Amino acid sequence: MNAIEFSQQKELMEVITDHVKTSAIYCFGKNKITYNSNKTLCPDKEEQKEHIHLYLLVFVQETKENATSDICDKIKTKTHGSITATILMHHVRNLRKSCDDQQFFFWQIMQNAELLFQDVEKPPYLTISEIPKRNLKSASNYIASRKTNISTIWNWVYNDDSYSSDEVKTSSLHQIVEQICLSLIRVFMGYTPNHFGLEHLFNLCEYFTTITADFFPRITQEDKSMFKLLKQQPSTLRFSKANDVSYLYYELLEERCGKFKNQAEIVIEKELSRQNQIENEKDTN
Repeated sequence: MNAIEFSQQKELMEVITDHVKTSAIYCFGKNKITYNSNKTLCPDKEEQKEHIHLYLLVFVQETKENATSDICDKIKTKTHGSITATILMHHVRNLRKSCDDQQFFFWQIMQNAELLFQDVEKPPYLTISEIPKRNLKSASNYIASRKTNISTIWNWVYNDDSYSSDEVKTSSLHQIVEQICLSLIRVFMGYTPNHFGLEHLFNLCEYFTTITADFFPRITQEDKSMFKLLKQQPSTLRFSKANDVSYLYYELLEERCGKFKNQAEIVIEKELSRQNQIENEKDTN
């Protein structure tokens, strides 16, 4: 990490290790944005600010409910928003149980990412007899299953005029977008998440593609309101009540999700094809 980040690294590690019993923390990516803070009434007080988003893989020795979300919130609060994080948190026992792509993902991070913290008495380790490899057949089967789920939900709700509940339709859109994100993450990273909040999944997708940011920007107030609507968990239907959002809003969201679905299918197929081609070239050499 550079000097600016390093000054906050100790605080960052303490937020995680104080919250949950930690075995190791790896940083496998970061996005940095520098921007100017302009003040109309005090133009001489203009200052340059920096925001850093970290991608962290955290191995823990215990599990706590909502630990990932709570830690992300604490990091943002403690650093006054200058640092945010996408955290992939896994119990160390997952290293023994992981197979195929997940094992390859863990191995890649542990070999190549920046180690920020490690419990010297109980470090994480992979029990492997050979270097893990991607299992593209398994990934293809996983993606095919997600595609079936997506098609079923889409046809069930959006091709049947008898369904008129905006809340149910929005809940279905949430599930469709979630399934698409899981497919994107699996094909590009070889990773299967264990945390499914849409903001978390979008941040993961934005590690390797701009497709989620392109179709679901979170810049304007309308963007944020639409995303807030989309990211509602289907469980909110238990407490469903009439809301004041116009149906036009739902139509805009539905249209955007449909375009996202179509474009994501193309992106996924291209990436799968590219990886299969690489594997075939390796086999022939």
